[in-house]
Amino acid sequence: MSTQTSASTDQGLLRDLVGGLSVSGDGRTLSVGVVGSAAYASQPPGHCLDACLEGDPGAALMRGCEFLRGALRNAADVAQLCDGKCSKGFRAAAQVTSIAGSPATVVTVEGPLTGGPGRCSPVDLLGRLDDAARLVQRIGQMLEENAGFANEILQNYEQLNLIFDLTQQIANVTDVREIEKVLLERVARLLSSDAVCVVAAEGACRTYFAQPQPDGAVSRGPALNPAELAQAADFVRRTRHVRVAVVGGRQVIAAPLVRLDDKVEVVLADRSAGRGAFSAGDMMLIESVLAFGGQIISNTELHERMHRMLLEVTRALVAAIDKKDHYTSGHSERGGFLTRLTAQELGVPPAQQQTMEWAGLLHDVGKIGIPEEILCKPGKLTPEEWEVVKQHPRMGYEILQPIASLGVILDGVLYHHEYPDGSGYPEGLRGDQIPLVARIVHVVDTFDALTSTRAYRRAYSIERAIEIIRAEEGSRIDTEVAEAFFRALTRYRRENPADFAARFSIGSEKECENACA
Repeated sequence: MSTQTSASTDQGLLRDLVGGLSVSGDGRTLSVGVVGSAAYASQPPGHCLDACLEGDPGAALMRGCEFLRGALRNAADVAQLCDGKCSKGFRAAAQVTSIAGSPATVVTVEGPLTGGPGRCSPVDLLGRLDDAARLVQRIGQMLEENAGFANEILQNYEQLNLIFDLTQQIANVTDVREIEKVLLERVARLLSSDAVCVVAAEGACRTYFAQPQPDGAVSRGPALNPAELAQAADFVRRTRHVRVAVVGGRQVIAAPLVRLDDKVEVVLADRSAGRGAFSAGDMMLIESVLAFGGQIISNTELHERMHRMLLEVTRALVAAIDKKDHYTSGHSERGGFLTRLTAQELGVPPAQQQTMEWAGLLHDVGKIGIPEEILCKPGKLTPEEWEVVKQHPRMGYEILQPIASLGVILDGVLYHHEYPDGSGYPEGLRGDQIPLVARIVHVVDTFDALTSTRAYRRAYSIERAIEIIRAEEGSRIDTEVAEAFFRALTRYRRENPADFAARFSIGSEKECENACA
């Protein structure tokens, strides 16, 4: 509704109001008027219009009595009346009020109109009845509009509240299914529905309940047979519009949930007849909430896809490195796995554990630049060849450096051959100067190298490898990290014996426990 139309409607309501409040009969007539408003045109009392203003409300300032002119300024003064009567002999009164935030004056005038009958004719009474009927109708319309506005405001509040709650709940959630669950359980509660279901493009249906269900409860979605469900879902999927229908005596609402790659799934909820029909506000609520939720789900799905892609590329790169040096096949995979176990034992936060695992995976990426005749040489390396091999941390760093987000991973790659006593390479860092991730990768790398068969020697047993590492604690090996690694390795072997055997086909359980003790 435009501002002009709204003002016209309000002016009509004001006119009907003062007309409806004016009464006549039994030789007496009372009329009411509202003047002095900055927002609305003046509506002088009927007595004033008939006796002084010749029916023209706009003539009040020119032809009105002193009392009425004072009321037009919201400054009516009873001293201007003679014994409470105006110059025409009518009893008059005025009171300042407020309309649309600015002052106005309500004026009442009582007394028989000159030349008018003492009692209203039937035609006059019918006219007054029409005025009263219009007033009642207008007030009814206002009440209905106010109820609609109140409902709309409530719906908007619920939407904002839901969006706020969802934002809080899913701030640290990275699983798409969990985000979907939180979103749709809340939608079901807002729609007064027992459950909602999500119909995927291939027809599969996932159900979410408004309230927690007891163990063993049978999953029940909206009360639609398969044909009706498919029909409703197809309409929403094609049009992307919310649809409300009555199916089997139950109200059903269907709305689109747009996911990554513009894939449209359909959310359906039902409501029994006793809970009332779905309103326009319900349609607006589910549409806006699913639009918001769909964006969150799409962004999370995109993040998961990028994460999988990055992991696949990383594993492909690692596989290429391991294939180049067939004597250390699987070394990078084991390095990443053991790095994460050790970081967990040291109390590193989960997100950093993941990053450190990647550092363990990629720590030898620089070996891709080492000639194979050196990398796979069966005998002892010459000093010159060893200097070439020692370049692989720097080469790996330079390969990965363009990826600015790798941060901690770059530290692990560049510094994983630094030693606490400063005798390492490439920078000769000492003690705590060496980043934690590099100290972890170094311990893991050393263990896996010792327990792997090389061209020039057989693999050491776990017991012997741990003896060698412990002998170098404090000089070439970080003591705290090494002891955390031993604890993590022992627990992993005890809790996951089959997985341990698949990854490390060396030693026995007894040997591992004794060596790490």
